[in-house]
Amino acid sequence: MVTKLRTFKRTGVFEFFVIRLTALFQALYFLVISFYWFQVEPVNFSDLTALFDNILFRIWTFLILVSISYHAMSGMLNIAHDYLTPRLLGNVSGFIKNSFLALCWIQVLGSITVGILLLVS
Repeated sequence: MVTKLRTFKRTGVFEFFVIRLTALFQALYFLVISFYWFQVEPVNFSDLTALFDNILFRIWTFLILVSISYHAMSGMLNIAHDYLTPRLLGNVSGFIKNSFLALCWIQVLGSITVGILLLVS
């Protein structure tokens, strides 16, 4: 039973709510993009440029990119902790798990860097 919801530590309840919140933001973004796609019949480069010239839409896109990165990294951490164990992989499990997580973090940092570059351009 959950007895303490408000805490500064990262608990399972916190992770549960943040993952659901990021999924909700991603679904809302997908709905807005889909609605725009269906409203503007022949979608071309100038229409998309006009949409993404709005600074609020750029910021929202960057926040969605951060949301997707958090959502994906949470899943990758669960996979690493559940399946890359010494019981399944033996003595090399630590190296494999650390390499896997390092590659995941490189991808997350790279995508956020690209998002920042797109935000300021």
